[in-house]
Amino acid sequence: MKKLIFFITLTSFLGLLSCNSGTDKKPNESKVEKSELIKDCDDFLTHYEEWVDEYIEAIDSYLNNPDDETIATSYMDLMQEAMVWSTKWVTLVDCAENEEYEQRFEDIAKEVENKLQEIGL
Repeated sequence: MKKLIFFITLTSFLGLLSCNSGTDKKPNESKVEKSELIKDCDDFLTHYEEWVDEYIEAIDSYLNNPDDETIATSYMDLMQEAMVWSTKWVTLVDCAENEEYEQRFEDIAKEVENKLQEIGL
């Protein structure tokens, strides 16, 4: 059952990234502050890549210890941040419409897909 919930959550995350849709929910202030500090496309992608690395670490931690509630909480926080990243990408129209930046964004997102394939999801 936990594996199914994990799979559904990860699939939702990838769906949010691929469709580039926003949300009306207000993210917590620290996430908004960090995303507002982003200066340009390169800066955004650098921060996004750092977040993806953190997200992949959370997946590994969860797989190694699925009963740890702090890991589950951390993972859920990262899932909420996924919406912030997706929304911010959409607002950076110049980045999203530039093939070079779009390719880099997709390459970074592919890291998550590769991790899911690695673990069999």
